[in-house]
Amino acid sequence: MGELQAFGGGLAPESRALAQALRDLFSGLGISERRYAARRSYDSSTISRYLSGQRLPPWEFVLHLLHDVAEERGTVPTVETTRMLRARHMAALKAGKSPSHKVQLLEQQLALADQEARRVSARERVLEDALRDREHRIRDLQLQFRQLQATSEPAMTDDAPDDERERLQDEIRQLTEELERTRELHRQAESRCDRLERQLAESERRTDRPDALAAPGSGAAGSGSASPFAGTVIHGDVHMNAGIWNVDESFVDSVTVQVAGDAIGNGLLIDPATVVTTWRAIWSFDGPRPEKVRVFDFSRQKALAAQVVEWLPAEHDDVAGGTPFPALVVLRLESPRELPVPVVGLGEQPTPGSQLIISGRGAEGKDWEPYSCLLEVKGRSGAVLRLEGDFIRGLRGAPAFHTGTGRLAGLVSGYSRQERRGALVPADALRGLTTLGYGPTP
Repeated sequence: MGELQAFGGGLAPESRALAQALRDLFSGLGISERRYAARRSYDSSTISRYLSGQRLPPWEFVLHLLHDVAEERGTVPTVETTRMLRARHMAALKAGKSPSHKVQLLEQQLALADQEARRVSARERVLEDALRDREHRIRDLQLQFRQLQATSEPAMTDDAPDDERERLQDEIRQLTEELERTRELHRQAESRCDRLERQLAESERRTDRPDALAAPGSGAAGSGSASPFAGTVIHGDVHMNAGIWNVDESFVDSVTVQVAGDAIGNGLLIDPATVVTTWRAIWSFDGPRPEKVRVFDFSRQKALAAQVVEWLPAEHDDVAGGTPFPALVVLRLESPRELPVPVVGLGEQPTPGSQLIISGRGAEGKDWEPYSCLLEVKGRSGAVLRLEGDFIRGLRGAPAFHTGTGRLAGLVSGYSRQERRGALVPADALRGLTTLGYGPTP
């Protein structure tokens, strides 16, 4: 067995962790990369890049390697090992920057969502069968009891049938409640599958565009129109954001933080110590305005305390009669973020039909997880813009960026998940915040 290629410099931690797990696994085969490539009809240089972290493998390769090692050892892959590898593979895809990584990630998420939908559907069928069985048994019991009453003396009947009927009725109530919960989980799982299918189709269309596959910086140097984020350093790479897709999910995620006060939402990181968000992201309106909130910094994986330093508008006693707009709030972190923050440019008000991207933390069920989606601008209502898209819980305050210009379009104010409609405070409203220093509208 030959020596494996050494890890290259500048490798992302997520890619290195996956590659190390694959190397540990591959060592269990006791053969060379070239021999394994011949066994599985791969190119040996491709396997070398997979094991050195230079290239992210598809999940099928990881799964094949896992089963091949298990077969060599005379065992079967454990659930723990499979989950560990899948988690590392998905983390590496999330950290990746190419459109193909986005497609692979969505494919994996869709496969997991489909697996959950099938699992819940199977549970639903089991509960339906159990419920029908109990209903048939209680009808049989009632029929037997009537026959017994018709053919026996009153003194010969007892309370046993009644006790059995009550027990069955109690089981029916419990099964009915569990069946309703399972059906709701099934609806949620199917909804997630539908949403991921739409996102995957959109990502595949973007990947098919020639400009979406251009290398970072290509087309920007000589075009005469520099991107608003040209030269921005994101995760160690310089992004020029050329072409019609001028902002990517990694950039949006790098300037988005989760905020928690009376409510939970997201916010925009303006500089290492400043976050701007919307009222509804931190305040439930059930009590006094919060003076302090928590901001979760994903780069350091820790929660930071933040002071509320400004509300816009400053006077808002008429909350019960309708929240005035724009409803923005500025937070100051007590412990500034250590990593540099990309400069965010304020964009013009997007026109109807424009597409916006948001990336933050949301929750479809009980767990908060990374979530991104595309929103479409439908029009204007007063001081806010109307949106349409796949909203989930916790997205209030999330910054939305125009996919065409790469600039900030605004912050999500509120939404209806059932109707897939929402409202956006335009980016120009940030000029009214005196603590940010954007200045008046030019």
